[in-house]
Amino acid sequence: MNLNLQINRGLDGKFQRLDQMVDGFRDKYLEYMAAEIVQNSPSDTGTYVTNHNIGTTEVPATLGQSGQRRPSGTGPFDHPRHQQYIQEGFEKLLADIVGLPDETVRVVVSNATTYQDEVEYGHGYAVYGKAAREHSRIARDAAAAVKSGER
Repeated sequence: MNLNLQINRGLDGKFQRLDQMVDGFRDKYLEYMAAEIVQNSPSDTGTYVTNHNIGTTEVPATLGQSGQRRPSGTGPFDHPRHQQYIQEGFEKLLADIVGLPDETVRVVVSNATTYQDEVEYGHGYAVYGKAAREHSRIARDAAAAVKSGER
């Protein structure tokens, strides 16, 4: 089963209306959502946290775990390179956002790993579920940032 985040069913129309009212809202919202997603992503080897995607379609889940496993006895957020993986994942998502066509109002957030469902549901990290629950706060923060001129 592929994991596909639908943040809010009415978000397509909201993007269109808000983007018309506040230039740059879509990208700022997605930037804040990207930060939320990578901050809540565990890293065993870094593969999961660095392979989130934001686009107009879901990416195929084809990547297995690779890289150095976190040391035994450490938690999923204690990998020595966890902050580096978060930064790499965030930068990748920012590149995805910049690459979206200007007219895009419907986006799909997905992960390219074969074990994405296990991370979200099996281990209960609920990375996408947490991000979806934070939608209203993230939208408010993004709108405020854009209105204040933050880019």
